[in-house]
Amino acid sequence: MEKIFRGPWTVPFGECSLRLDPLNLVFLAAIVVLVLSSAIYGTGYLRPYRGKKPLGIHAFFYLVFMAAEKPAVRQAGFIYLIASHCATFFLFLMFFLMAHAAGSMDFDVMARTDFPQAVAALAFLLALAGFGVKAGFLPTHIWLPYAHPAAPAHISALLSGIAIKMGIYGICRVLWIVKTLPGWCGYTLLALGIVSGLMGVLYALGQHELKRLLAYHSIENIGIIAVGLGVGLLGRSHQVPFLAVLGFGGALLHVVNHALFKGLLFLGAGSVIHRTHSGEMDHLGGLAKTMPWTAGFFLAGALSICGLPLFNGFVSEFLIYFGLFTGLRELPPEGVVACSLGILSLALMGALALACFSKVYGIVFLGKPRTDIKTDGTPEGTPFSMLLPMAILAALCLWIGLVPQSVTGLIFGGGTYLAHTDAFAVRLGTVLGPLATVVRMALLFLALILGLVLLRRLFLGTKPLPVRETWSCGFVAVSSRIQYTSASFARMIVELMKNILLFRRRGGQVTGVFPGKAHMKSSVHDASEEMIFRPGLALSNEISKKLGHSRIRYTQLYLMYILLFLVFLLIWKLK
Repeated sequence: MEKIFRGPWTVPFGECSLRLDPLNLVFLAAIVVLVLSSAIYGTGYLRPYRGKKPLGIHAFFYLVFMAAEKPAVRQAGFIYLIASHCATFFLFLMFFLMAHAAGSMDFDVMARTDFPQAVAALAFLLALAGFGVKAGFLPTHIWLPYAHPAAPAHISALLSGIAIKMGIYGICRVLWIVKTLPGWCGYTLLALGIVSGLMGVLYALGQHELKRLLAYHSIENIGIIAVGLGVGLLGRSHQVPFLAVLGFGGALLHVVNHALFKGLLFLGAGSVIHRTHSGEMDHLGGLAKTMPWTAGFFLAGALSICGLPLFNGFVSEFLIYFGLFTGLRELPPEGVVACSLGILSLALMGALALACFSKVYGIVFLGKPRTDIKTDGTPEGTPFSMLLPMAILAALCLWIGLVPQSVTGLIFGGGTYLAHTDAFAVRLGTVLGPLATVVRMALLFLALILGLVLLRRLFLGTKPLPVRETWSCGFVAVSSRIQYTSASFARMIVELMKNILLFRRRGGQVTGVFPGKAHMKSSVHDASEEMIFRPGLALSNEISKKLGHSRIRYTQLYLMYILLFLVFLLIWKLK
């Protein structure tokens, strides 16, 4: 099903053309749900700023009014601006290359063009470089951990749930247009997804600030989506339609699922920050007692992002797993090796994500408060306009997890569209059958647990249950000092990977028979930023300083150079 709108367009390089097709529908579904939820959430989140800040500006330019106040926001905006310019440069090259080969800037004409292998391969690499910056692939992801914490919570939800998905949409659209890509493109996309996913979740484990941790998990999930796209591309390259649709369909479903559960997690983090005025996990604790609704919704998002059964993250990851296992049977030896690495990597990502969100939920919502957090004293303290969007997103996460058939048409419609095939429906039952079996087994296990709880209550009757201190562990005087911190919870995993994660620890040395107070601080530094971009920026600054001595001092010369360049473009175009 396709709907096309064409209208007059006076700008060069083509006409105004809007298309609605199965691929667009997947992304539009995620956008509509998350935008509406974030808009409702924002009315409550920004309520304390009424009369203090110009909220009308926020409705149109949500970061402009903050840009003049916080250095962190200015830095995040500057980094994102540079990243966007670099991405745009690569995309200009890609589109001009494809237009030159197709003889038109029209996507429909490009889609009917049989591109030479060299042009197709170069377009693919430029698409990864340009759209990959937007999506957050390693190593061009460095803008993400700065942008997400700087924005309001509902805007962070949009950045993670929608903005970075536009990079994925761009890659999908190029894969649809360029139908004959070299075989190595699928392996490249699969490898890029594995590296981004593993490094994203490892970096997340080492974070102490809640929204920054969630930002790195966006990189992990973008990696999972890339793994699915890589599987789909391998299936298309080796003429295995079933494998292609599984990979593409799983990736597109994870696009929707990630928008739902990551939006839910960012909104939950925003509620925590809204109430406690802090996102540092080591300053929090015990919030499940004072914010039970937020804690419950955040738990639903955490279970979803970890890919556990009964929640939506499990469904999309199951499809990608199914595709990888299918690849073991259908692909040549090099494809078997790639799919084996994909299976192991996805399993490791899931285990590390589970460890990370056990840390997050345990430190933020369980235990005892680590600092004296000033609140308004109400039981929940979160406006209904902020709770309602979280409830909607949590319900959707649970609905897709329990009834995955409800999104089958939407997802596999996009998958078959990308795979350029319609031969998938016959084998649909081979996927949905095992998936339904797993869901039923998980429901049975949950029913067993609930039955044991009810049986226990039946035996105890009306006998009052004793109340104990949280995390008492045999201690009489319980203190928050005996609880895990954000760093100590993840210490074993982070130190095991310290050479890759650039793990650094300062202080903590205890000396003498009666040692005094000691202070220890640990941190994880982004290797891409420390080893690639900062040295590159320093080199660029040095070159700029040297070139600055020979700068042009007259505006007329600048204008003359611009004129000469425009004349050159005109002559080149008229040749």
